[in-house]
Amino acid sequence: MLVQTLAKIENPAVQINILKGMNTSLKGRRDLPVPAGWAELYAKLKASPDGEVRRQAQALAATFGGGAALEELRATLANPQATPAGRSSALESLVAARDAASLPIFLELAKVPGPLRAPAIRALAGFDDPRIVPALLAGFAASDSAEKRDALNTLLARPATARALLAAVEAKTVDRAAITAPLARQLQSFQDPEIDAWMTKHWGAVRTSSAEKQAQIAKMKEFLATELILKADASRGRSLFSQTCGVCHTMFGVGGKIGPELPGSFEDVDYLLQNIVDPNALIGKDYQQSFVRLKDGQTVSGIVAGDDASTVTLKTLGDTLTLYRADVVEMKVSEQSMMPEGLISALDEESVRDLFHYLRQRQQVPMLATALNANDFFNGNDLSRWVASSDAWKIENGELVGRGNAQQQSTALSSEMIVGDFKLTAEVKVAGAGAVAELVLFGAPHDGKFAGYSLSCGGGSAPNFWLYSKDAPKFIASSSAATFADWTKLEVTVFKGTASLQIGGEPSGRFTATPGRTRPAFYLLGDGAELRVRNLKLELTE
Repeated sequence: MLVQTLAKIENPAVQINILKGMNTSLKGRRDLPVPAGWAELYAKLKASPDGEVRRQAQALAATFGGGAALEELRATLANPQATPAGRSSALESLVAARDAASLPIFLELAKVPGPLRAPAIRALAGFDDPRIVPALLAGFAASDSAEKRDALNTLLARPATARALLAAVEAKTVDRAAITAPLARQLQSFQDPEIDAWMTKHWGAVRTSSAEKQAQIAKMKEFLATELILKADASRGRSLFSQTCGVCHTMFGVGGKIGPELPGSFEDVDYLLQNIVDPNALIGKDYQQSFVRLKDGQTVSGIVAGDDASTVTLKTLGDTLTLYRADVVEMKVSEQSMMPEGLISALDEESVRDLFHYLRQRQQVPMLATALNANDFFNGNDLSRWVASSDAWKIENGELVGRGNAQQQSTALSSEMIVGDFKLTAEVKVAGAGAVAELVLFGAPHDGKFAGYSLSCGGGSAPNFWLYSKDAPKFIASSSAATFADWTKLEVTVFKGTASLQIGGEPSGRFTATPGRTRPAFYLLGDGAELRVRNLKLELTE
C-alpha cells in the first residue's frame, strides 16, 4: 500500500517522510518479499534530484535484498568524493543488510581517521574474518577514546577475537587499563577456560561476596574523609569518570545514555560507595543486562530497548543495535546490573579521591589530559572536547576554522582539556587584512582572567608574544618574520615550567613561568578574519 501511495507522490518532502517511516519500521529485518511495483518506483526515486530521497530509497532497496542497490551502496561508501551524508547512509544500510562483500571497504575505513572510522569499526563486529584483529590492533594506539571503545567491543564480539585481545594486552600492544570493569564482565560471559584463567590472573574476582564488599567499603572510607576529597584533583577525576562511569552515564551533558543521568553534587560518600561497590544490591528493571548470542557466533551485550516479533533492540556500550530475531540463537537476562562490580577496585587511593571530588562538582570542570585520552584533544571531525564562544568555529575537511565578525568582537575556542607538560604541533594560516589571531602557549584562566603567554599573529605582521598577568598585557617582540599568510608549522613544547616555540621549523621563543597546567585556546578578532588550523596534535612529554 505504501509503495502504491509513493508512486503517486511527487513532493520530495512527503516522499522522504514515508521512506523514513518504512526504513525505521523495517530496521533490523532482511530479505523481505519485494512489494509489487517496487522496481518501477525505485527507478523513479533513485533518479530524484533530492539527495535524501535517493539515500532513503537506496536503504529501503537494500532491505528488500536488491543486489543492484547493494552494489550502488558499496560504490558510494568506497568513493571519498561522495557526500559525507551519502557515505554514512550507505554504511548504515550495508551493515543492516550484513553485506559480506562490504568487508574489504569496512577494513579500509577502519584504518583511516575521519567520521566513518568509528562506525566501520563497529561494523566489523558482524564478521568473523582473520583480517579484523590485526587491522584493529594496528590503529589502536592512534585512536581516540570512542574509537578505542568501539575496537574493544568489536574484539569482544567472539571468544577467538577476545583471546587475541588479551594476547595483545600481554604483549603491551594494548594498555592493561583499557580492560575496564564493563569489559571484564563481558569477558566473563564467554565462560571460556582460557579467558577465565587470564581474568583470574590479571583482574581478580569480578564478583565478590556481600561480606567482601562491606569490607572493601569500610577500607575505602578510611581514605575518603571530606577534607581529603576536597584536596583532590577534580580535573583528573573527570578523566577517570570518562574512562569508567562516563561510558554509560551522562554528567553535565557529556557521556553515555545507557544508565541514568548523574546530576553531580554527590557529597554523601556512603551513598556513592554502596552504589558503586555493590551495584547489584538493587537492580532496576530498566538496567538489567542481557547477553544475546547470534547464529554467526557473535555475542552482543546490552540493555533491551525494544523487543517485538521480528527484532530485538539493544543499547550497548558503543551503539544501539537492532538485531533480526531470526539471527538470535540465545538470549539471557543477567542477574547482575549493567553497572559492574569492581568499577573502582583497580584504582589507587588518590584516584578514588579524585573521582569522588569530581562527582561533588556542581558544574563542569576541565578534563586533565592523560596517556589514555590525549588522542581526544582534536579528532578532526567535530568540536568534541572544545568550547566555542560563538558559532564562528567550524570543522571543514578536517581543519579547524574560525571566522571574525563585523562587530569587531573577539571570538574564542578553548579546549575542554588541560595539560601539564606537553608538545603541541599544528599548521596555521591566518587571512584578512585586519586579522588578529592568538594561540595560548602556556597558562590558563585564573580567577576569571587568563594568566600566561600567548602568540599573536596575522594581519600581514610578524608574530609577537604577550605575557598576561594581573597587570596590563606585556608585549614581547618575536625573532620570527613569518606572517602566517600561508600554512606555517608551529610546535609548542612545555616542560617543567619552560615553554619553547618553533615557527616554520626555527626556534622563535622561550619563556619561563611557575610550573602549572595549560588550557589550549585560540582567539580571533577582525571583520573578515579567518583562522585555519590543520594537523593539530597534542602529545604528553615526560
